[in-house]
Amino acid sequence: MRILDLNRSASLDNVILCLKKDEAIELLGLLEDLLKRPFNEAIRTHHHVNDAEYQHEITVTMYDEQDLSIFDERSKRLIVEDK
Repeated sequence: MRILDLNRSASLDNVILCLKKDEAIELLGLLEDLLKRPFNEAIRTHHHVNDAEYQHEITVTMYDEQDLSIFDERSKRLIVEDK
């Protein structure tokens, strides 16, 4: 698991998600979508969950440490170095 604070370009190791019921349902559905895809397709997919005001966003994806070719340099550093 890797968590990136995109605004600060910093790795996080502990977060709390406070979701409304509809946001939790949406996140669950998007995670289920990732899990039902073939892994080589899932790692090339990402989803966004936004609040109603589009002030807060969660982006979810999967990765394979052996193939990071689809990620930008910042994301690769996060995955490899957790920084």
